[in-house]
Parts: sequence; structure tokens; C-alpha cells
Amino acid sequence: MNRVKDDLVSEIIRVSQTNLLARKKTECSEENGDDAVMEWIRRNAASYRESYKECLGSYSAVELGDMLNILTQSKKDLDEVLKKYPQH
Repeated sequence: MNRVKDDLVSEIIRVSQTNLLARKKTECSEENGDDAVMEWIRRNAASYRESYKECLGSYSAVELGDMLNILTQSKKDLDEVLKKYPQH
């Protein structure tokens, strides 16, 4: 992967995780939200990054830019966004 695609993939994963964790926090009670987010990070963050990094590597820079735009302007995560894109 070239540098631009690498940077796009990293930013896509970061924004997706941010959106996902914000949603998880609101789904939990106010006092348990932070604990639920921290637990998810401890258990899932590394595998989330690695699996999506591998998956996103097959998309073009244009497609990745479009995904980043969707993620940035919505509260969606990659599971929701990738439904729009055919598998490579």
C-alpha cells in the first residue's frame, strides 16, 4: 500500500472507531458508558484495526476518500459503510 492509501486507511479506522465508541457510550447508562467504552477498547481495538486494515487495502484511494467522507459526516461505523461497497 502506498503512503496516501495507508494514511487514508488509518484515518478511516480512527473515525470509524470514534463513531462506534460514541454510539456504545450512549447505548449504556450514563454512569456505565465510560466503563463500557474502556472495556471494548481493551478487548477489541487492536483486532478491529487489524481486520479493517487488511480489508480496506483492496479499495482504491478514491473509494477510501469517499468512505472517509461518509464516516466523517455521519455517525456510522465501517460495518455500515462497507455495505455500500462491493467486496474486492
